[in-house]
Amino acid sequence: MVLRRVAVVGAGAAGLCAARHILSRLDRFAPPVVFELGDKVGGTWCYEDRVMGDAGRPAVHSSMYRDLRTNLPKEVMMFPDFPFESQLSSFLPHQEIQRYLEKYCQKYNVLPHIRFNTMVDKVKPVVAEKEEEKEEKEEKEEERETWEVTSSDLSGRQRTETFDSVFVCSGHYSEPHIPHIPGMDHFKGTVLHSHSYRCAEPFAGQSVLVLGAKASGLDISIELAGVGAQVTLSHGQPLLTCPLPVGVHQSSPMVSVDEDGSLRLQDGSAVAAEVLMFCTGYKYRFPFLDGPQLGLQLEDHLLAPLYRHLMPPAFPSLFFIGMCKLICPFPNFHCQVSRRLVHGLLQCYNTTITRELASSTRVITML
Repeated sequence: MVLRRVAVVGAGAAGLCAARHILSRLDRFAPPVVFELGDKVGGTWCYEDRVMGDAGRPAVHSSMYRDLRTNLPKEVMMFPDFPFESQLSSFLPHQEIQRYLEKYCQKYNVLPHIRFNTMVDKVKPVVAEKEEEKEEKEEKEEERETWEVTSSDLSGRQRTETFDSVFVCSGHYSEPHIPHIPGMDHFKGTVLHSHSYRCAEPFAGQSVLVLGAKASGLDISIELAGVGAQVTLSHGQPLLTCPLPVGVHQSSPMVSVDEDGSLRLQDGSAVAAEVLMFCTGYKYRFPFLDGPQLGLQLEDHLLAPLYRHLMPPAFPSLFFIGMCKLICPFPNFHCQVSRRLVHGLLQCYNTTITRELASSTRVITML
């Protein structure tokens, strides 16, 4: 049997999970090649103090901030076949998640298969005619697709390799979504997205408008209040009923910036702020893929169509792992890879069937 070659893009939790399960079936697959932009495993859990790319180093992928703790208990968050250490508390600091992923990588011997400091520049399908079986001579020839993956190292040296399948595990929490706000040019203070937030101390004693009150917006607002910042938590959800610390008050959404730099709210009132922080989520971004070529809509908050939230109908050997957002991530990655992919999907779905099943299947995420 010819072993299938698989490329994995990203060595975060999803990529490590994909590689671990591919390695468990070496009767069917060659050892995977895992392409990782950074110099260590962990993906979004890999904390860095810097927020911008330096000379010779890529832009920072992770959106982790210094004091983040998980909002899922470890008992729910873990990979089903790899529990956290029992003595740890349920809600963990990000450093423990990073250590957990490093131990996962070590246990399943994934590290030797990772190419660090390597950017994937292009993933391109190559369709070749499949040789007909003698008894099927009168039937139309099927097509077999392979993938050309072009990557580059820190020196810029490129190489192109051929694979039978590609797992896209590059995540979707690294490209900030910043909504259009009329009049932004009038604002004279500091503007940033939560992607660039690392700790509260630089904002001590300042007035901050935080736009967005989901997980990061609420958590960061509480951190800011802890250093004496006066926080306006601006959002369009029903008012939060949980107790908020002194220094945090809720408001309607910000809709524009006035000529004097004040921030106009939906209810008609205005507030002054020294800092405007967008906690408005992230966009899908796959610069190495050509959406039209793959029959995919690749938009800010839309990746479609995907059969079972995994594969484009026309290319059933290309897999997107962990693209849904309202999930328990690690168990979701495990189920997608182990139950659906490695144990059958790579070989069982022909293009016609998959196209029919996927005709109305979409991944749409509204922030």
